[in-house]
Amino acid sequence: MRIEYYDALSRFFHWVMAAVIIYATIAGFGMHWFEDNIPVHAFLSEVNMSLATIGAALFVARFVWKYFRIEPVRSYELARHQRSLAKMTHALIYFAMFVVFFSGFLMLEKPYRFFWLFQIPNLITDAAINHFFLVMHRAACIGLTFIVLAHIAAVVTHQLRRKNVLETMLPKHDMI
Repeated sequence: MRIEYYDALSRFFHWVMAAVIIYATIAGFGMHWFEDNIPVHAFLSEVNMSLATIGAALFVARFVWKYFRIEPVRSYELARHQRSLAKMTHALIYFAMFVVFFSGFLMLEKPYRFFWLFQIPNLITDAAINHFFLVMHRAACIGLTFIVLAHIAAVVTHQLRRKNVLETMLPKHDMI
């Protein structure tokens, strides 16, 4: 079966995760500007952790779906080294996302409320261990930011060279 686009579920996972990562990156780094403004910091933190909870569930679903979906056939050909680099970059994105989610939950010193609806407990109560995962979380967030920026730069570069890599992640033309 020849398909030229990713299926709707893959596109949904991709763009929702992209939005979560972009928001969490901006909010996560931005929260440092509001450390003295406790209500704003608490609000951003609650939204960030709630979105991370959804993101973690979607991450697992996306990772599993990756092994069941049909890969689209490209209307262009990438050099072997470019395909290998793309696969490595995607693997690094998945790894960094896993470390960000994993360390983000383990760094919490106290429970949080999921969108102010119900409480989610923290898993570790030892401050030294929480601090270790906080350091890991920050390093993973910085790493993920750079990997995602490299991913975006590669997409832009390929688009400028008329290798329409982006179109496989957009809705089909007949749907527009």
